[in-house]
Amino acid sequence: TGIIGTMGTGKTQFTKSLITQLMRHQVNNVDGAPIGILIFDYKSDYVDDAFINATSAKKYKLFKLPYNPLSLYGDTPMLPIHTAAAFAETMSVAFGLGNKQQLKLENLILQCYETAGIYSEDISTWGRPAPTIEDLWSSFISQEKVEEDSLYAALSKLARFKIFEGDTDKVTSLYDLIDSVTVIELSGYPEQIKNLVVALTLDLFYAQMQKRGKPKIDGDYRQITKMILVDEADNFMSQNFSSLRKILKEGREYGVGMILSTQEITHFQTGENDYSNYVLT
Repeated sequence: TGIIGTMGTGKTQFTKSLITQLMRHQVNNVDGAPIGILIFDYKSDYVDDAFINATSAKKYKLFKLPYNPLSLYGDTPMLPIHTAAAFAETMSVAFGLGNKQQLKLENLILQCYETAGIYSEDISTWGRPAPTIEDLWSSFISQEKVEEDSLYAALSKLARFKIFEGDTDKVTSLYDLIDSVTVIELSGYPEQIKNLVVALTLDLFYAQMQKRGKPKIDGDYRQITKMILVDEADNFMSQNFSSLRKILKEGREYGVGMILSTQEITHFQTGENDYSNYVLT
């Protein structure tokens, strides 16, 4: 796991150079395997023509991103319950939901799974198209009594911005989407929404990372499968989302590296986490 903390514009130039070199020399990866790189671009620093052309990058804005945070990946017993709980926890951290609201959201997601014919105890149903954020929002507002509280605000923003694709036929696997350099441009949105999108995407990435299994090892070298760059990561790190910690802690086993780019070394230590420990160990 690589973490970078330098001052000024040199930080961005360094990370852009690093990514470009990784793509140009991926033939030297174990078995010459291609490397998928996911960039969360907070300030539109990675969408200029020079970088896009040099890396053949794909770029996406926060509109109908072609993956679904509620998709199910893996064979963990009662997987829909785990996925619903992870989604509700991330929403709770991002929007400061109370315990009752978090549980309400979790139950609402499970109801949406059942409406889609997906049942926690029946693994044969998990491959059916998962409900979308739009389905979740529709289910929420169709309740007899809808309170315009923080849960309402959280779901309405996620749905009304149409951040994630609502057509299940147009949804793909996040892991498959990251087959080269993939940039998600976050600028222009509230900080809360930016951090939420990164956290929900990393939740999904973590599930798919475990499902794909461990990469090939050749002597002292482990194959690199994916790299994730979080640009201007200080605000995101301070939120203490569990997905970031889990990928930093476990990603190396799966050939996944993480680059956290920020201006101050102090940003790597928050009230709940000292992210530098995951690098040192």
